[in-house]
Amino acid sequence: MKKPTVKVLSFFAALFVLAISAHTFAADGAPTTKKTEVVCVYYPHWHVYPQGEKWFGKNWTEWEFVKTAKPRFKGHKQPMKPLLGYLDGKSPADVAKEIELASNSGIDVFLWDWYFYGDGIQTMSESLEEGFLKAPNRDKMKFAIMWCYHDRKNGFRPEYGKPHPMLQPLSRTPEEFLNAVEYCAKNYFTKPEYWNVEGQPYFAIYAADEFMRDMGGAEKTRELLKKADAISEKYCGKPVHWAGMVRGRKPVEDYTTAQFDSLFHYNMLPWYLPNYGEYVSKREWVFDYSKLAEAHRITWDYYANTPMKFVPVVTSGWDSSPRTRFDVKFPWAKAEYPYGAIVKNTTGDKFEKLLRDAKIFAEKSQKSPRVVLINGWNEYTEGSFLIPTQRDGDSMLRAVAAVFGRKPAGTYTFGDSTTKKLYSIPTATFENVAYGTHHKQKLDVWLPKNATAKTPAVIYFHGGGWTAGGIVDRIIGGQIPELLVRGVAVICADYRFIQDARDADIFPPVSAPLADAVSAINFVKSKAAQWNIDAGKIGLAGGSAGACSALYAALSGKADVAFVAAFIPQTSLDPAQMRAWIPEINYGAHAFGFDNFNKWLEKRADVEKYIAQYSPAALVPAAAKRGIKTKFALFYPNATLDATHSEKFGTHFEEICKANGIQCKVVRGKYDIF
Repeated sequence: MKKPTVKVLSFFAALFVLAISAHTFAADGAPTTKKTEVVCVYYPHWHVYPQGEKWFGKNWTEWEFVKTAKPRFKGHKQPMKPLLGYLDGKSPADVAKEIELASNSGIDVFLWDWYFYGDGIQTMSESLEEGFLKAPNRDKMKFAIMWCYHDRKNGFRPEYGKPHPMLQPLSRTPEEFLNAVEYCAKNYFTKPEYWNVEGQPYFAIYAADEFMRDMGGAEKTRELLKKADAISEKYCGKPVHWAGMVRGRKPVEDYTTAQFDSLFHYNMLPWYLPNYGEYVSKREWVFDYSKLAEAHRITWDYYANTPMKFVPVVTSGWDSSPRTRFDVKFPWAKAEYPYGAIVKNTTGDKFEKLLRDAKIFAEKSQKSPRVVLINGWNEYTEGSFLIPTQRDGDSMLRAVAAVFGRKPAGTYTFGDSTTKKLYSIPTATFENVAYGTHHKQKLDVWLPKNATAKTPAVIYFHGGGWTAGGIVDRIIGGQIPELLVRGVAVICADYRFIQDARDADIFPPVSAPLADAVSAINFVKSKAAQWNIDAGKIGLAGGSAGACSALYAALSGKADVAFVAAFIPQTSLDPAQMRAWIPEINYGAHAFGFDNFNKWLEKRADVEKYIAQYSPAALVPAAAKRGIKTKFALFYPNATLDATHSEKFGTHFEEICKANGIQCKVVRGKYDIF
């Protein structure tokens, strides 16, 4: 993880110092708060392991299903593309990234899906033993074991309507259980990273109802747990906190008799809705996340009235369609795993609301150990995950942080979609400020502390082709501390992507992110007095597509700003003009709904009126006639760039601006960013 090191005046700061006066302020410390513990299920299937190669072929991982997933309906967010790339679950360096992101977002514990069978066979354990336990920052995260008490069957793109072939069966004997506990007591319970609840190592049993049945009932299970406690005490001096996974809303007497310490759900799915059968009868398989939230609250209320300690689970989503075969048509004729319900419209906002309710439940309950369980961290092929994606950035992690607080409180750690690295910056004064009704229309706001006068501000739009990326990237991240030191407020804006526009039938798709740029600027101006910002000294900045958005917003006449600092911008959205400037260019067709550049060029006349409305270069003459006073600086590094970020975009745009009397300068050289 990189931290900012500023050796010379950064390119953004240099522009602001020249354009507007700086202000002084005094720094103070960030508050800290005590938080309820947050546990997140970790599914360790994202690395090569011996049994996986035996079952599915050489070098196989389930990333293959993530990469090749197909959308089944309009607005279906498949395939999911992780922002940091396809991490190797047994790589200490890659798992360290996961630990850093999870810990910084307020997650305390990874609850490991653990597969152990009677003859001592383990599957997928390399992720824990080679990845997590060798990660250099493992001290930032606790871990615990959930024994996956089920046979391992082939539910990975299985034939529809046929039984799933057996891969690895459980022996379902007391000896198997005691061997599993001894392995954990010897190898895990004694580690400083192992999670304890009320002073006892936590051990969860998936499908605890089946476990009790196979062990001969609740009373015999109680005797078995006592034997297992003795094993634990032999190695770590403490008995175990036994957690039983329950399913549905059922009586808890057997769990009480067996003397489980607490109960939990693994996840909460649409079939927990009271009227789920009505949907099935109509072959309605797609559910809004709000429906899933309803199932959560009904179930929490049920267990609140039982004598057992109960940990509420918050399910981050559900979509097992990546594990389905492409030749099976949707909607399915009937439900059978993985052909079943799909949850859509999972957003950070909805997730945050449900997390808040879970936290209230845990803190009000006299029986709860004040824990909230999240499923899951990385169940990608079941649609339950928090890790940042190209489509939605780190919105789910932001939801966790908003409810439970960051660790440390004064630091925000984010991943960059271009470099695949992590970066840390100061936390925003205000995070996730909504400037519109769409879940992507959010701002992060950094204000200089104790400013002596109204401050200038810069609003930044991240790059990513209007199709990918997070609200903060490495370009602006490295500048934020320096800008704050110089008394400049910083606002980073997220926005709707091309995919969001297509889902909403907005045409041309690029109009959505460009309109959001204008809306964000005008929203900041409406908050200028509240945030102590000088509305006359607001400038824009952006990287790549975000820089194009900044140019558009300034030139369109819809948002008056003092200057624009654009890093490697595309200055034209006219395919004919772009080809004339850069013969090898092939970028931008998606902005106008075309699959490729040549098709866009061929059909240019069909979208010519939109090009005139949205292409920055086309807007310059009209802006000049209005008497625009905005100053423009376009930055291109010394390094040779691809055609999409060619310096020729800057050279030709500078010529057009100067011909129309608008101040514009192309600045070449290497600039100090992360």
